[in-house]
Amino acid sequence: MRAFLIILPAVVDFVKRRSLFWLLLIAASAAGAVRAVDLAWRRLESSETGRAKWIWLTDDVKTPHAVRFAATRSIAIEETVTDARIRIFGDPEYRVLLDGRVVGAGRQSPGDPLDVYDVSDRLGRGVHVLSIEAASPTGIGGILFAMDVSGHGRNAVVSDASWSIDGRPAFVWGEPPMYPWGFPRLARP
Repeated sequence: MRAFLIILPAVVDFVKRRSLFWLLLIAASAAGAVRAVDLAWRRLESSETGRAKWIWLTDDVKTPHAVRFAATRSIAIEETVTDARIRIFGDPEYRVLLDGRVVGAGRQSPGDPLDVYDVSDRLGRGVHVLSIEAASPTGIGGILFAMDVSGHGRNAVVSDASWSIDGRPAFVWGEPPMYPWGFPRLARP
């Protein structure tokens, strides 16, 4: 019994130190996880395209083949627009039209910045048709689109399943960040 009383304080002290070590390790890990989630959330919220989704013709590309198609969507404007801006990423090639008139065109690949077009003078009251003509020599690609409209807010119109390709909803790859595009950014001025 006497030996037990001599050893007991040493064992209790060892267990306390070991428990404190594990408690601090768990707390540090939890804090790191919370920070990582917070950073990811902030990055998502600060995304230049908001809730826009990567869209395309299809995900069924068994063998490489050239494709060319148009994704379309109508929007109704009921008030005077003072500012409207389109941000688009079309990999590998795109042309964006508003009411049948070319707004801009480009070729992009992962890592390139978003292309930006001012369409403030083209959005009067009424129904407008947005169209994105896309082309790919391999059949694989992605379109990410967001449009700010005064009175409707930032990212008022975004690419998603509401866009139509050949009479059916566009195929949705998913939201940024997605391989290989990540979070497309604006070009530095």
